[in-house]
Amino acid sequence: MKIKALWGFVGNAEKLNADSATIRAGDTFDDVDKDYAMALIGKGLAEAMDGKAAPKADKQAKPDVPVKAAASSNKQAKAGEGK
Repeated sequence: MKIKALWGFVGNAEKLNADSATIRAGDTFDDVDKDYAMALIGKGLAEAMDGKAAPKADKQAKPDVPVKAAASSNKQAKAGEGK
């Protein structure tokens, strides 16, 4: 699996097929152990380069309640506290 390091870190040179365990941001690795690559991608340290792996960026979850509605419900709760 091909990956690109997004952050510098000390990794497993054997699983990365690298000369050194010290990895710099921007380094690319061609034949990385798939489980190790997925672990690095999951931690946000690397991204997949071949398009066959997990998504390159996380999608942000949308709140169920609109922000304005949530703010007004908080005001109502505070108003009822004085009873």
